[in-house]
Amino acid sequence: MPENVNTTPLQNLEDPSFDEHSTAENMIKVDHVSMIFNMASEQLNSLKEYAIALARHELRFKEFRALNDVSFEVRKGDVFGILGTNGSGKSTLLKIIAGVLDPSEGSIEINGSIAPLIELGAGFDLELTARENIYLNGALLGYSKKFIDESFDEIVEFAEVKEFLDMPMKNYSSGMVARIAFAIATVIIPDILIVDEVLSVGDFMFQQKCERRITKLIKEHEVTVLIVSHSNDQIERLCNKAIWIEKGHTRMMGDARDVCRIYRVLGGHIGSEKSERQVFDMLNAKTPIPEGVLKTIAGEDRYGTAANLMEKAGYEPGGVALIVPGEHASPCLMATGLSGILDAPILPTKAEVLPDTISQWLKRYAPSRIVILGSTALVSQKVEDSLAVLFKHSQIERIEGESWDELSANVYEFGKGQGSGWGKTALLTYDGCSGDLVSFSPLSWTKRMPTFFIKENGRATEPVEKIIASNNLNHILALGGDCHFSDEYLNDLVDKTTWKRIAGRDCYHANRMINEIVEETFFDESSPTALEYIVCTTWDPADAFSIGAYAGKKNSLTILEDPQNLDSVAQAIEYIGLKQNDIRQLTFLGDHTRFSDLDKSLLGKALSQTEDSPSNTDN
Repeated sequence: MPENVNTTPLQNLEDPSFDEHSTAENMIKVDHVSMIFNMASEQLNSLKEYAIALARHELRFKEFRALNDVSFEVRKGDVFGILGTNGSGKSTLLKIIAGVLDPSEGSIEINGSIAPLIELGAGFDLELTARENIYLNGALLGYSKKFIDESFDEIVEFAEVKEFLDMPMKNYSSGMVARIAFAIATVIIPDILIVDEVLSVGDFMFQQKCERRITKLIKEHEVTVLIVSHSNDQIERLCNKAIWIEKGHTRMMGDARDVCRIYRVLGGHIGSEKSERQVFDMLNAKTPIPEGVLKTIAGEDRYGTAANLMEKAGYEPGGVALIVPGEHASPCLMATGLSGILDAPILPTKAEVLPDTISQWLKRYAPSRIVILGSTALVSQKVEDSLAVLFKHSQIERIEGESWDELSANVYEFGKGQGSGWGKTALLTYDGCSGDLVSFSPLSWTKRMPTFFIKENGRATEPVEKIIASNNLNHILALGGDCHFSDEYLNDLVDKTTWKRIAGRDCYHANRMINEIVEETFFDESSPTALEYIVCTTWDPADAFSIGAYAGKKNSLTILEDPQNLDSVAQAIEYIGLKQNDIRQLTFLGDHTRFSDLDKSLLGKALSQTEDSPSNTDN
């Protein structure tokens, strides 16, 4: 887990106002509980080494706090959820409540009998049959033989293993073992049921069956339930209260829906406390988002998203189509300037097969000419042949290049004889600078800017150097710090051409810098601002590989954001707040795996919020 995940409380934990009107009996009280484990500071490989270190007083331990001062109460009839990322101490807490572990500090009060569903299948002997293990496991849980005899048929019926009762359990699947363990553990009606990730085992139908049994225990017998689950939806659906624990610290507790909502946006995410607070406050702001402000362009995958982008860009049928290797960012983004020259859509393809969504879009577009970027190692001959079959009357050309720097030089040479040709400003960058190229893509398309790549040694190939040193270009924008190419090299390279380095603290800071440059260059008095901003993810930027061919035609700018990085989210909120008088629409690129509805609402609120917007940030 990243070290800059925050652990400080997000609310006043001493004021559990969500529980102030409850008069139900207290079933579980966790009072300032901490759990400390001693971890050896060095590896000892044998008992002898351990004894020697102990005798020499050289045995050293490092203290690890799995739980740190955790307190909460669970009342009768509550279904209490525990949320947290892996390693946050959830299972440790359940084991303390179940009596498996004693806390290092603090105390636990339990009022009633407990049925712990922790580590299903523990205590089974896999060499024995299922029939024998039902009696064995029941005995370990404290059931008498008479009780097992009376409940045997019920256990077998629930587990659905009647046909396999006399088969050794070593031949069972893990799901079948879980069925039997769950059936045994829930055959009684306890006062308190402790469930640790049980509802995530077995097949889908069995998970539903387990959930129905737990629901029955809650509704018909008022069993108090404590649930740990990685499924936010499950906690929100089943629980009325919840606590969020991060790295052993309590971050928040209250109504399950509220805790789950906050956890979805902040749980396990990296970023500074300041950024997290800014995101938290915006999440709680009661700012209405006007209809039409938020829009999404997405497909089933990067190819479907690209097809939808090109459809909405409004390219007239019968023109040129650019086919690019969709698994590589550099050639796709390199194509942006050429797309501006040719007024051509950028369509990514798989190496060995033309995706169906791209094929279907091309059939509607009916290109008169197709240009493929990259060697057959990037876009295979099979793809070219399939294009030739689909579009018998289309001219098909290929721009070769064994490396990105060689390909970029060849793309430039190809574009010189096309349409109005290249503009006078070029981009110089390196493979991996995708975020900056996405940010520049609206300007690259509009101003027909060629993009050149350097080699790993920080120098360009001779063809690229000759192009830059020629009189055809007036200005070079160098994307990246001097760790990629030095000032001395740029001074020697450009000769009569001027250059400027664009390097931000990170891709989000660079995005703002580049947007300022784009705004200064891109818009005139008749169109002073970009009304649409396209929000792209940086953790998986594949959806944005064709963005220039859309943004250029739509006069749109980009915002880079990683919802997992709260610093980037806070920067986006701040930037949108500064630009809110200019922006009319935020278009999110990619499906719900890129941006959830909550992620979108955060930026929508930032765009819609005014100084007197009502908010709920009393924490």
